[in-house]
Parts: sequence; C-alpha cells; structure tokens
Amino acid sequence: MKTLTFSILILFYITACQTHLPIVGGDDVDTPCPENIESIELADIDYLLYANKMIDSMVENNNVKQETINSRMRLSISPITQSYSDINMSTLNTAIKNRVLRSGLFIIVSDMSVTNFNLSGELKEVVQQSSSCSQRYDEFSLQLKNIKNGSTLWSELKQFR
Repeated sequence: MKTLTFSILILFYITACQTHLPIVGGDDVDTPCPENIESIELADIDYLLYANKMIDSMVENNNVKQETINSRMRLSISPITQSYSDINMSTLNTAIKNRVLRSGLFIIVSDMSVTNFNLSGELKEVVQQSSSCSQRYDEFSLQLKNIKNGSTLWSELKQFR
C-alpha cells in the first residue's frame, strides 16, 4: 500500500512539474512572448504596503538623516498623482501622510513658503510594446525634493508587474 501511494505521489509530482520548452533551431518554432503574461490585479492594500516600505526607506536614507540630525524637517506633501482611476488615492495619500508623521522626523506643513522640502509622487500605468509583445504594469514613485534648489534628496520607484 505504501509503495502504491508513493508511486502515485511521484507520478503526480512529475506531472505537476512538467514544463513545455520550445524546440531550438527550427524555423517554424512559435515561441510564446514571455512578456505577454496576464497581469496580476493589485488591490489598494498592495499599494499601501509598498508606500509604507518606501517611506521607511526614505526615513533610513543618509541624506534625510543628515537633514534631520538637529531638528525635525518641515515638509509639505503633494497629493500622489495618477494616470488612471482604479486606486483609492485618498486612502493612499492619507497612509503616506500618517507614515511620515509616525516617523517622528517630520513636521507636515501645508504652506510651501515655510518649508524647503516637498514629498510628491506618481502612480501610472505603463504599456510597453514591441513587434509581437505587449506588457502592462503599474509604476509607483515617490520623491523628496528640496524646493529651494530643485535637488532630489531621496526617490524610489516600484514597478508592479
């Protein structure tokens, strides 16, 4: 009985792990486009979780630490812009603001004339096409900029594929 069960498990494993590889060298081989994979639908929580990771990365950045070594940084936060409407942007913007406040390194101000720094970002859909393939993914970016001199103190980009 054990041998039969073991044999069935091995057969199931081999069948489940079987892959289909194209034959190399033939002129009539139709290789599927590796980028033409169905995109995974992301929920708002996926963006919220990564926004939190991005803010944690910003807090740990050496440039940001240098600016906040003697006092908390006065920071304005611009709403995240988006190129499509699948995501609840109000929730995302609130989550970013709350995570920034919880870090204890920043004072959020609404008047840009009393701060040197602005946190902004963008969420957009990107479609890349070649002759036979197309790929769609979301790109989420955040940037912390010095608004007096235009330099970027910190930035991060995440591609959701």
